Amino acid sequence: MKIPVICIVGAHNSGKTTFITKIINILTSEGYNVAALKHDPKGKAVTDTVGKDSYKMYESGAKQVILVSPEKITTYNRVEKELHPEEIIDKFADKEADIIILEGFKWFKGFDKFEVVRKVENRDLMLKDSEELKGVITDYYPFNPSFDINKPEQFVEFLKNNYLND
Repeated sequence: MKIPVICIVGAHNSGKTTFITKIINILTSEGYNVAALKHDPKGKAVTDTVGKDSYKMYESGAKQVILVSPEKITTYNRVEKELHPEEIIDKFADKEADIIILEGFKWFKGFDKFEVVRKVENRDLMLKDSEELKGVITDYYPFNPSFDINKPEQFVEFLKNNYLND
């Protein structure tokens, strides 16, 4: 069985991460295994600490560094080019996940996308002409279907009915 993948997109500071964390909280509290992939297209996210052993190992040229602690495993992988999310999922995602939620990756093809747009942004949809746009998460935007950004449980019900097989 193929793991369902959805993509939450939107402008910078539109509320994507806040909404996704609420979705993950609800799904995991209901027993679902959720994997999440966050796109960092400019490579600005800090993923390691300068001077720490794992940082030194990666900087010395290791193709992969795996940092293991009792409650989590972090892996740093050197890549030659930016990978398509499907390649990342195939190589790295938890094969037992019930759903994979992508944040960002708006220009990558092959995924159902849901765009976050809030009234304070005063903008039109970035993906309004895309066949991959399957819904809008909003506090005002008229689109069918739309999901209230302030009611994440509404979106979770949609996911359960359309992407998750109970």
